[in-house]
Amino acid sequence: MNHLRPLAALLLAFGLWGWLEAGSASADPEAKQRILYYTCTMHPSVRSPSPGKCPICSMDLVPVRASGSLSGKAAETATAGAPFRTEQLSSSPSLPSTSPFFVPPERLQAIGIRTGVVERRHLVRELRAPALIAVDESKEVDINVKAGDGYVIKLYADYLWKEVRKGERLATILSENWVQAQMDYIRAYRAWRRSLLVQKANPILLDQQFEHIRNRIRVWDLTDAQIRELESHAWSMSTNDVRTGKGIHGTFDLLSPVSGHVHEKNVVEGMRFSAGQTLFRLISLSRVWVLAQFPEDQAPFISEGQPCEVTLPALPGERFRSRIDFVQPHFTETVRRLQARIILSNPGHKLRPGMYADVAARLDYGVQLAVRSDAVIPTGRRFVVFVDHGGGHLEPRFVRLGEKLDDDYPVLAGLQEGERVVTGANFLIEAESRVQGALQIWSGEQPTEGGSVPGKAVPSAPPADHHHSHGMPGMPGM
Repeated sequence: MNHLRPLAALLLAFGLWGWLEAGSASADPEAKQRILYYTCTMHPSVRSPSPGKCPICSMDLVPVRASGSLSGKAAETATAGAPFRTEQLSSSPSLPSTSPFFVPPERLQAIGIRTGVVERRHLVRELRAPALIAVDESKEVDINVKAGDGYVIKLYADYLWKEVRKGERLATILSENWVQAQMDYIRAYRAWRRSLLVQKANPILLDQQFEHIRNRIRVWDLTDAQIRELESHAWSMSTNDVRTGKGIHGTFDLLSPVSGHVHEKNVVEGMRFSAGQTLFRLISLSRVWVLAQFPEDQAPFISEGQPCEVTLPALPGERFRSRIDFVQPHFTETVRRLQARIILSNPGHKLRPGMYADVAARLDYGVQLAVRSDAVIPTGRRFVVFVDHGGGHLEPRFVRLGEKLDDDYPVLAGLQEGERVVTGANFLIEAESRVQGALQIWSGEQPTEGGSVPGKAVPSAPPADHHHSHGMPGMPGM
């Protein structure tokens, strides 16, 4: 019997140990739900043994439970679509590791969080600028009398902005030099015509002399029709008429060389003018300029030849596609904007100078792994996102991002395709993470080698075949 006593004692010990282990396991869930203290999500330094209001901001204090970290059992409850892996906590050597934390699902529902998936997207950069329709300066024509002084006998283009057609009369001009110019041309023309009827020793020389006289008459801005009319009159004149100048007109009509509008008028009827003085300035509206003012942060991405699209509030539903023709080499200092010029054809003159317009251009960056901008929180020196593993299990993740492209950031490190991240109520989640100590590294953190610099995300460049090879540092949250 004595040899059975040690065996009975051993069995009793094993039974007692199993009972204690079972009791500990059954009490473990309750222990994990035990409230340690109450604190403020905005001021984690405030701690209270009982619920109440924060003495600093008067917000309700929230409980901090014992289950502040994600255990192995909790990891097993993560969603199958995004399994939790501890090695993901530091997805890049340059990014610091963080601690996962738990927020009860009912509290997440009360907070109203939203989530999105990290996926590959077609990224583009939208460049937009306000613009103004302006006259095409290359279509501006100065109307003057180059060959001599004179007087305005009759004015036809008698008010500003009057529409004129090519060949239409602008004014009738009286000039003494015009009479002498006609006589010289008539004599030269008659001599040249007679030379065609007889054999001359040097006909080429005579042709050159006559061409010289014809070029001199063109200084009066005569049209080919006016010159032919003068030549017809010269050949029909008699020798006596040529000697006396009978039939020679002392006036001539100043005709419009283009179709357009009177943009400037410096003359009235009866006024005397000097040779070369500007009488009118005409503008053709067959083409117009669109002067776009791009913000300074978009300036590095603007280049000549870049496709763009122009819309106007006055013409809703119409889009005009063109290319940037010219980029001004300096900024407009008062508004810190860079002016670019787009040329548009203007049939029907429906594009009028002075109209407001909007110019849009796009830069294609191809398909890249991206995260929505509303999922990203700038920490000062880095960027952080909250990865949702399901069931209330969240993980703060420091990430390296490219430059912001509209509503997306290209992901360079820290996230994988298919992971789900918090895109709404981020700052409330950040407050919860601070309460539970998941992001204590935010205070007093130091930049690590290869890490992001605040306000200067790693630039993201278009594909190699794009003509832009430089970027501009991104501004987080802009």
